Amino acid sequence: MTLASLPDHGGLNDPQWQALWTQYDAVTTPLRAAGLVCDLDTAGGQNVIYVNLPDGTHLVIADEHELPTRLEDVTGWRIVRSHKDNPNFDALVYDSTPEGEHSKCAADIKAMLAAIAIYLHSMGDADTKTAGQVLGESVSDRSQLYGVVVLGVSPQHTAVGRLVSDPFDTHLQAVKEYGLYTHQLDQDGWQQVHEQGGTEWPLTVWHRHQVVRTVFVTPIGA
Repeated sequence: MTLASLPDHGGLNDPQWQALWTQYDAVTTPLRAAGLVCDLDTAGGQNVIYVNLPDGTHLVIADEHELPTRLEDVTGWRIVRSHKDNPNFDALVYDSTPEGEHSKCAADIKAMLAAIAIYLHSMGDADTKTAGQVLGESVSDRSQLYGVVVLGVSPQHTAVGRLVSDPFDTHLQAVKEYGLYTHQLDQDGWQQVHEQGGTEWPLTVWHRHQVVRTVFVTPIGA
């Protein structure tokens, strides 16, 4: 298995960094196998995992606040996509912390990695999309998983995006969740401005108060 290179900084020889890296090997190794460079930031005691994406953005993986020093103490995963040159760029990718939308998955690593894979595979950048596909194939045990993704642009022209729910085992479950979510958008006053894909692979674009959202069903895995 070919892994992305280790980060290039002096912290690699720090015993604290090495101990934390070992603890979270189950998270970073699948990501590195998908070609994504990972790092651990221990500055100021705020332990988080950084995942550099080919499109110039990065993921920040934490718990409800910071990562504990032991993997077994993680209560859930909160993942945000950010951009180092744009502090206003924040997109919540996944939240399985106790109060998060995906809380029923708690600290499950496979569900978290599958959620990342679905999200990356929905990106426009070809290399980021490929990384998502590779990651999805590595965590899906050769079974197909499905997700419902919401992507959009805020009035400040910053990207927003998240998974509507946890990854589904069947296409039918994902389509049903898509129907429930888009029905709620309609009830909340969103206006549908585009539709494609029929009932098989539905995709719709919605608009309200200068905010645009695209909602669609997407596959993951081999």
